[in-house]
Amino acid sequence: MDPKTMWGAGDYPAVAELISDVGELCVERAGIGAGMDVLDVACGSGNATIPAARAGANVTGLDFQPDLLANARQRAQDEGIDVEWIEADAQQMPFDDQRFDRVISTFGHMFAPDHARTASEMRRVLRPDGRIVICCWTPEGSIGRMFLTIGTLVPPPPGGQMPLLWGTEAHVQKLLGPATFDRREVEWTHESVDSYADFFLSSFGPMLNAAEALGERSGELRKEFLAFLADENLADDGSLLFRGEYLVSVVDTPGAQSAQTSTPS
Repeated sequence: MDPKTMWGAGDYPAVAELISDVGELCVERAGIGAGMDVLDVACGSGNATIPAARAGANVTGLDFQPDLLANARQRAQDEGIDVEWIEADAQQMPFDDQRFDRVISTFGHMFAPDHARTASEMRRVLRPDGRIVICCWTPEGSIGRMFLTIGTLVPPPPGGQMPLLWGTEAHVQKLLGPATFDRREVEWTHESVDSYADFFLSSFGPMLNAAEALGERSGELRKEFLAFLADENLADDGSLLFRGEYLVSVVDTPGAQSAQTSTPS
């Protein structure tokens, strides 16, 4: 699948709902308030976009996947929230320089192939005394290990950089400059390892893409994913409990007050 088709496959909004708290945290760390101009890059179904709008900001959600934008738009309408939704690539954003007070992203921009170009665009559209806040899976965490597991079966296409690099302090500072960091975790529960595997394999676009690429060998993906979940499972009662680590990066432009780092969970 091409990337746009992949992220529209399955039921990503159902997956995103499981990590909705990260959007709330991102908005909090960004210090978003009434009247600010805010951009959510690769906004998906609006996990951070909608909370930013609830805070009274003038919010734009950008994503290259039209189905995800349609879902986000409907969510905002259901809440009576006004957001501008733009279909565009994070690597080439259709905005003037210094357009926004805050630029945020939760697990979205990290999948753009050209990291330097994406970072340059995020900085270009940010005003002086602005702030960038991004949340990205770490390579060391369980979600990082999940992507590495998929990669052993279906290597990523050539040319792009590994998304998990965005979950490392050194890479973020190389691309965006001095930053403060906080490592946090998302917790997932499900009735069983098998039920979660069924849900995720049918809902998460990259999993559907991997199954399509494997063709007749797609059963290997389920086998490897079940083994991964069994290894990560912290429950001992037949249910599933596991946690995924992500890195919160806060970047202030010159002149802005230093961002405060909260105690990691």
